[in-house]
Amino acid sequence: MTRSMKRRWAGSAPAALLFVLAQAATAAATDYYVATAGSDAADGLTPGSAWATLQFAADTVLPGDTVHVADGNYAGFNIAAVGSAAQPIVFLAEGSAVAITSDNASTPDGINIENAAYITIDGFISSGRTRAGIRSAVSNHITVRNCTAGTNGRWGIFTGFVDDLLIEDNETFGSIAEHGIYTSNSGDRPVIRRNHVHDNHANGIHMNGDQSMGGDGLISNALVESNVIHGNGAAGGSGINMDGVTDSVVRNNLLYDNHASGISLYQIDGATGSTGNLVINNTIVNASNARWCVNINTGSTGNRLYNNILYNNHPSRGVITIDSSSLGGFASDYNSLMDRMSSDGDATIVTLATWQSLGYDTHSFTATPADHFLNPAGDFHLLGSSPAIDAGTAIDAPGTDVEGGARPVGGGFDIGAYEAQLPNCNDGNIDAGEICGEPGLPVCADPCTTCLGCICAGADPVCGDALVCGGEQCESDGDCAGALVCSGCQCVNPPLCTSGIALARAKMKMRANVFSLAFSGEAVIPKPWTAVNPAANGVHVVIDAVSGPGGLDAVIPGGALWRTNGSGTAWTYVDAAGAVAGITKVVVKDRSKSEDGKLRFVVKGKGGAAALPDVAAVRTSIGAGAAGECAALQWGGPGAPRPSCSGDAAMLRCR
Repeated sequence: MTRSMKRRWAGSAPAALLFVLAQAATAAATDYYVATAGSDAADGLTPGSAWATLQFAADTVLPGDTVHVADGNYAGFNIAAVGSAAQPIVFLAEGSAVAITSDNASTPDGINIENAAYITIDGFISSGRTRAGIRSAVSNHITVRNCTAGTNGRWGIFTGFVDDLLIEDNETFGSIAEHGIYTSNSGDRPVIRRNHVHDNHANGIHMNGDQSMGGDGLISNALVESNVIHGNGAAGGSGINMDGVTDSVVRNNLLYDNHASGISLYQIDGATGSTGNLVINNTIVNASNARWCVNINTGSTGNRLYNNILYNNHPSRGVITIDSSSLGGFASDYNSLMDRMSSDGDATIVTLATWQSLGYDTHSFTATPADHFLNPAGDFHLLGSSPAIDAGTAIDAPGTDVEGGARPVGGGFDIGAYEAQLPNCNDGNIDAGEICGEPGLPVCADPCTTCLGCICAGADPVCGDALVCGGEQCESDGDCAGALVCSGCQCVNPPLCTSGIALARAKMKMRANVFSLAFSGEAVIPKPWTAVNPAANGVHVVIDAVSGPGGLDAVIPGGALWRTNGSGTAWTYVDAAGAVAGITKVVVKDRSKSEDGKLRFVVKGKGGAAALPDVAAVRTSIGAGAAGECAALQWGGPGAPRPSCSGDAAMLRCR
């Protein structure tokens, strides 16, 4: 397939389907260049023949392409392209002064990423924009890295309905109306890390499931780590605000001088309270006009607070407040506190002794910033005498600290965002506690560890380094059992189709017992066709999940059970007995009159029983000819924007 064919097909497919493609396009990656002195009439292939505008680049890029942008002032851009895990689309600032100085032509934001997938924005300055410096919506696998977004009208970085989001190493500050970083609208698995978020009018980091906007109203499996958050909340809000956020981890964050709450877990517009979250190894020192360091309410049950340093400079408010509706499953221990807690939502303030009598913070203690920090006014590294040293629990504690230093160092895990490092590391001598990193010391024997601060600490897994570490399941297919294959260092079911062609206008209903199936959809398989002839070559239908059992794999052979119409544009398979996986009817129609290469598929089945695939990760693939003459669709899970599936182990409904 040529690049021009891919561009034509991508432009004709519905945008709501494009962004869920999971397979890589086959086009070769291209490096393009943009410079203020360039021309959009040039080829963009070298710095000397650079394009002039980012929008022209955004309208041109295909999977695998990288756009290198020279320093200068540019108009913003809007992008709706679809990359893949293997071939992401990257916009890379080549200098430190690539600035977006006017909104893009489609939205009141600097950079807008919408109906897109696998897009990376790296190193841009997008400040002073009407609404957001950088915005993404209805997309997946979006990365915003090394960017600056300051003094924007509403938000620094905003996302809505974006799954698998990565926001790292950015600075967001001075948002005039609202928040520094705002992830919203049921976007699952966001990672927000190593950002400097400060002096925003409302929240520093805000996560909101937004049930009123559709979807399941929850943000699940978030990771918020190693952010430095200060000076936010003059208009209210929190340093880290969590509305309808579930099963997530907040760790190694430094929050200080914020003027409202530190970390809040609650429900206003989320589908439920913020439940099942772990808040561990954070340092929170509130301003004198602030609210509580940790604020839990409105049915936010099952949350755990460990290894945190909490202190409030407010004259009467304290460090932990939780209301009665959130006490179920609540656990708190190994924290540095002050004598102000509340178990009834701020109605009554109790001492640590009374709080401990309720069953909380058995191993915790009270201490002041002067007891802990090198400089309580601004340097939150631990003193050698700090009672936080070695006083934490190892359970679920992170393997590094806010600066990436090793954890633990010494006899145990330190409390707070910083781990006290060995003071004489890297001085050329072997000192007490050092086991690597100095002349004469060995390297770390475990290949999944690295030498940090002269001790061996767990290394972050790197997919593709041939080592199966941490949460990785595999590095190659040989690491996976049975017929599973390795994708993204996880063992998954092998896909039928890797053409990158999407099934469009798809809907499906599948029942387990008594088994029934009704599927319809269409795809553009570019001509000339090699083997698209169902009567002769059959059709291959797979309904499964990314991982796990269930579904069906049906190879409908060519032969006598197929009928072809007189014009050779429709093929029909009928088998009332459902001898092949219960499939009783397949119809394939050539719709090339409306668009060259378009095929419409209908598949029906009934009888017997079948196990259904995981409703959260359903895939549908249809092969109609040779290896590349196929189409596939990765459905979203319950509550995701369409195309998505709902249901359970008894029935799936997908559209």
